[in-house]
Amino acid sequence: MMRLTRLAALVAGLLVAALLPALQVGAAATQAFAVTITKVRCVDDCRNTGLEAAGESAADFYAKVWVNGVERTTPRGAEDQTQIEPFWVVAHELPDTVTNVPVAVQIWDHDSTSGDDLGDSSPNNGDNNLDFVVPVGTGRWTGDVNWPQACAIGDGDDDDEPIVEVCFDVSTVSTSGDSDGDGLLDGWERNGYNADADSVIDVNLPELKSDPNHKDLFVELDYVAGQSLGRDDVEAVRAAYAAAPTWAGAKVGSPSNPDRKRGITLHLDMGLLADPGLVEGQVKGTCSDKTDNGGDGDADGADPDCVYLDGSVEDPQPGNCGDKADNDVDGLTDDRDPDCLIGDDFLGRDRGSAIPDPMVCGLDQAFYAAKKLRFDANREAIFHYGISARQPASCVKKRGGQGERGGNDFVEFNHNGRALIHELGHNLNLQHGGDVDVNCKPNYVSLMNYDHRPGIPRQDGGVILDYSPPRITLDGGDRGTAPLAELKEDELDENKILAPSDAVNRFIFVDKKGDKAPHDLNANPDWDGDGADPPFENDVTANVNTAGKDGLPTGCKGDTSSTDRLTGFDDWSWVTLPFRQFGDADDAPVDPVQEHEPTEEEIQQLWRTLNTADLSVTIADAPDPVAAGAEVTYTITVANAGPAPATSVQVRTTLLTGTTTTHLGEIGSGAKKSFTAKVAVPAGLVHEAGGPTTITATAKADNLAGPDPDASDDQANETTKVVAMADLAATGLTVTPPRQLLIGQTLQVPVEATVSNSGPSSPMDAKATITATSGAGVTVTPASADQAVPALAIGAPRKLAATMALTCARPGEHTVGIAASVEPARPDDLDPDRDNNRRAAEFTVDCVVPVAVNIHPGGNPNPVNPPNATVPLAVLTTAAGEYGLPLAFDATTIQPLTVRFGPETAVWGGGAGASERHQRGHIEYSVERNDKPLELVVDGDKDMVLHFRSGDAGLAPTTTKACVKGSFTGEGGTVYRFFGCDAVRMI
Repeated sequence: MMRLTRLAALVAGLLVAALLPALQVGAAATQAFAVTITKVRCVDDCRNTGLEAAGESAADFYAKVWVNGVERTTPRGAEDQTQIEPFWVVAHELPDTVTNVPVAVQIWDHDSTSGDDLGDSSPNNGDNNLDFVVPVGTGRWTGDVNWPQACAIGDGDDDDEPIVEVCFDVSTVSTSGDSDGDGLLDGWERNGYNADADSVIDVNLPELKSDPNHKDLFVELDYVAGQSLGRDDVEAVRAAYAAAPTWAGAKVGSPSNPDRKRGITLHLDMGLLADPGLVEGQVKGTCSDKTDNGGDGDADGADPDCVYLDGSVEDPQPGNCGDKADNDVDGLTDDRDPDCLIGDDFLGRDRGSAIPDPMVCGLDQAFYAAKKLRFDANREAIFHYGISARQPASCVKKRGGQGERGGNDFVEFNHNGRALIHELGHNLNLQHGGDVDVNCKPNYVSLMNYDHRPGIPRQDGGVILDYSPPRITLDGGDRGTAPLAELKEDELDENKILAPSDAVNRFIFVDKKGDKAPHDLNANPDWDGDGADPPFENDVTANVNTAGKDGLPTGCKGDTSSTDRLTGFDDWSWVTLPFRQFGDADDAPVDPVQEHEPTEEEIQQLWRTLNTADLSVTIADAPDPVAAGAEVTYTITVANAGPAPATSVQVRTTLLTGTTTTHLGEIGSGAKKSFTAKVAVPAGLVHEAGGPTTITATAKADNLAGPDPDASDDQANETTKVVAMADLAATGLTVTPPRQLLIGQTLQVPVEATVSNSGPSSPMDAKATITATSGAGVTVTPASADQAVPALAIGAPRKLAATMALTCARPGEHTVGIAASVEPARPDDLDPDRDNNRRAAEFTVDCVVPVAVNIHPGGNPNPVNPPNATVPLAVLTTAAGEYGLPLAFDATTIQPLTVRFGPETAVWGGGAGASERHQRGHIEYSVERNDKPLELVVDGDKDMVLHFRSGDAGLAPTTTKACVKGSFTGEGGTVYRFFGCDAVRMI
């Protein structure tokens, strides 16, 4: 009976083929088509009966599939099974003229002794074949089963074979059945996934934004209340997958995205879990925009907010996702607003939710019991499943999480993106060394590497989450190199740079001294940790993939060899999104003690280790001493002695003007950075202090990204002496001197000086001095006089007045010098330019010899009858002291024609008065004056008698004194001036 049925099926298949249109000869255009058998199951008993005879084990399934009349036979599935999920792909290239494709499916059991047996997969009586037709345009079939039915079960009536169930999918866009290679069949992504034989779509992938032309990764993450990931973490993981290279999965046969775009789209179902700390309308991507968004001086990786450069938000606003308000006016509030959700909005099709604490230690029985209870079985072919929980204290080994390698399940206890991408990496078939479980390899820059569990450090701060090779540009447009060259621990060469083209990312290793720290991938590695490169050594031996001095990561602590050969690995080329082929569908528990995934506490400690930088700061001033009113420049230098780069250096500088914060960003290990700060010293500081004083500057350096092992040199002080320094100047000098002065007389000469301060110090106490210099013929007293000039300020010149007494001692013209000078009053005060401190003036005074004059010799009083009278006048020859005169005078030396007679003022001023009427003088023994009323004395000295016409003299009726002034010839022929007066009575 079974053999006849098989023959009938064969004939039927041939008849179908005969009825199909013949293929055109030639290079006709074709279209891709594939049928994928996803599940085969015995419905009737197939062990010892049914498909198998008595004493035989279960079935050895395979299928025959006719597409458009062309038969294909699949490989056999696993032997002796009652159910398999083989995902057999039956590929065809059809003429592009075919619009409706007939398909027939037969399910067979292979028997090596009794012949193969055909199962009944048709719901129709008398027919074992499953027949349906697929329109190319929609991919939705009709026939024995109608879309969305994706499984068919035989009816088993009459002469039909034992009943089997077959489930399938059809692709009309690829011959692989999964055009983007993400494990989600094309028909599922185009039309939705139905897990059984009913007519209900169980997972509506199109509504969940699944794309058959772009790789998708679906994850359901249930969580214990208070134990979930944050939005920044999810965004960082999402960004990592979104930037996946176009060759992702190429080594395992995964095609590039048909849309030719980079990336794997992460769909994370955490239900409607909103974080009240998030902000509706918050701008994203602010940790890579090269802008100091919060105005705190730190931008991007230098800002401690920016842990993940592509997930964190720099200087976030206060959270408002729990206030039940539509803050960004988009019509959505709180858990209905995508800005507030930690995961994705599944538009009512979400299943992720809070669950009671399952008390799991890893992927153990408790985990799978919780999964069975909470996870929708219809999602098993689509979703990875994870739980975020707190690890109980009773667990044998503390760990941060655990993931099935090549499977679809994981648990995480760290609640961050680092844990999520690491455990998903295990699901994607990655190990801690890529293709091996050797951990902490320096030449393996990946989140699978325990050394990178805090993230892949970037130059200038912050981290990214990524597999190997890591991104250079955050969008994945440029990536580093992988696999990196092999490292031989006993032949390490510092001349060989691991990744010369990667000027962004860092790798991590333990140097020969035992320090674990990040190093630039594009720089020479300091394998021996001597910090004195160059020269670069080429024969270093070091155990570079072990734990650091603090014993972290614990999972690398057991590596004690310094002779390992460490290989790099290209994760992205080997990631495997489909997980069915790894046999994890049975949800078998994983040994809970087989590995030590770092706990979050360990990761945070490792983070501190990887950011431990020994900073030191120095501060130098110039100039020292500095003048009040001038600027002092401080040079602050921060040096990093390592071992790690200091990625967020901040310096608080306390100066005379207050405290400021300077952000230096990153300082590499062994490097230093300097900056200057200028301070204007108050111009009056010294004056107010009463003398020189000091100011102190303090600089304190901190690395906001990590600890400093030696804080003793993180602060430095600098003391600067402040002195008064001002450019004092004598800017003006005015003297009002006499043109002539009688010998023996003293005249007060007014002097006015102006002094000023051009700074920089102001005010300054000053001292001014007025001095006089003269020859022997003139005496000036005092010769020097000091004046205090207190608080001389910039812009406020000071006028100083003085009087100098001038006395003539010798006849003739004499030069007198007057000078005004200014200088600081205190010896500690400075004047930088002393060339302008003194201003001088000079004048010439004619010292006139006083003489005795007798008008009308022999008569007393001396009548004058103007205007026509002749007035006789005798200039007497006298000895010193005679008539009270200071000098002896020989009247015979008078030059008569120079003599003028007239009123005192006119004659003294010069040029006025009457001249000698006879144009000559008369030398004779003149009668002289005495104390008697009568003039009778003749002393025997020859005198000079002169005559003047009274009308020419300019005498007024009220004049009581008349004078003469003229020149005489002195010793050596020098001509001098003389002056004398006598009383007159005008009649």
